[in-house]
Amino acid sequence: MSLIRPLPLPLALRVGSGLGTLMRLVAKKRYRVALKNLEIAFGDTKSSEEKKRIARECFKHFGMFAVESLKFGYMSQEEVDRRLSVQEGGLDLLKELSSEQKGILLITGHLGNFEIAARWITARGYELFALARQARDRGTTDVMTQTRERMGIKVITIDKSLKPVLAGLKRNALVAIICDQNARDVVVPFFGRPTGTVDGPARIALRMGPPMLFFYCVRDGKGHYTIRSNGQYWATPTGDTQADVIRTMTEVNKRLEEMIRLYPEQWLWFHNRWKSSPKVEEEHAVHAA
Repeated sequence: MSLIRPLPLPLALRVGSGLGTLMRLVAKKRYRVALKNLEIAFGDTKSSEEKKRIARECFKHFGMFAVESLKFGYMSQEEVDRRLSVQEGGLDLLKELSSEQKGILLITGHLGNFEIAARWITARGYELFALARQARDRGTTDVMTQTRERMGIKVITIDKSLKPVLAGLKRNALVAIICDQNARDVVVPFFGRPTGTVDGPARIALRMGPPMLFFYCVRDGKGHYTIRSNGQYWATPTGDTQADVIRTMTEVNKRLEEMIRLYPEQWLWFHNRWKSSPKVEEEHAVHAA
């Protein structure tokens, strides 16, 4: 971290891209997972060469994401504002939803750099919580938490009580949730396949009533970033909680998929996203037999 911070951002991005390529060459299993996921997602709609290209680029993206997250936590607000722009109408939509006084669930995935978008949001006076998973090692968790806190984000790990988050929504706070990872909570479509998915965003939305705002922050590769929105969604309870959760998370996956299709190189394809999908589990069982 101490070696990355002093570097100009364009140089740091080149270093990050190189580190991502090195990771791909060393972690060959992850590269195979990326290719498998791309096959699941795109099938015959993309050529084998195009899927390989996206897989290579997503490792470079991950390396750049790592250095960006370290850099932006220590940048001046002036430099952040110079490098970051917002889709036309994006701030108006945020203000409009905030005026409802129900809080907002900011729904995103591991696409582009969501950490940078959080820095922009907190700089405009919004109280922002981030629901996060613990990393596998304590050191990584500590670095990520410290960097996020420097950007004004209140980090809540999902293995702890959500009372601060629920209380924050009552104060009209924003809660950022990254919900594109493998889970066993509920099975809903994602890229045309039944997919194990978290249900937390739906349960919070149905219980507390905040709108969902879908957003992502993508880079142009030259040190500039754009925050974009994929619209809003209000989860409405009908009295059938399970059906409501399935309907809401189906919409969440649909919006996330739309965002990923626009910038496939900037999503983490090497995460085993379909590990808990019913068909994947059946295939594993057949191979094991």
